[in-house]
Amino acid sequence: MKMSEKTVRRGLYGMFAGGLLAFGSAAIVMPVVNAEPAPGPGMEPKNCSVSAIADTSRTVSESTSTYLAGNPEANDALTNIVEQSPADVTQAFRTYFAENPQVQTELKTINQPAIDLASQCGVEVTPTPITEALTDL
Repeated sequence: MKMSEKTVRRGLYGMFAGGLLAFGSAAIVMPVVNAEPAPGPGMEPKNCSVSAIADTSRTVSESTSTYLAGNPEANDALTNIVEQSPADVTQAFRTYFAENPQVQTELKTINQPAIDLASQCGVEVTPTPITEALTDL
């Protein structure tokens, strides 16, 4: 289940309000219909516990906050994206990241643990709206 652009926009408002991202946002974790089967012989079991998901979400959220606090131009640009109409948010993210590939690469690296966990465990993990935006690219 994908989050609507309106939901993303609300999340971004919460995340970027006043430039204070230190407190992050709660993870949104939803089961995916086609969850990955249990590991077979010779495969290590994945830690898909709720605590592992929460810990990954917290770490990604804190790291995203730290990155954006240290990069005010990126923070301002991403904050301005949420002020656009909900229909334009996804394309605005794509345009911004296309014009700023270093920011995209750095934020993708920060958010990769949540993206990987979602893939490995068959759940949707979106600790920040940035995670979802980068996943949709």
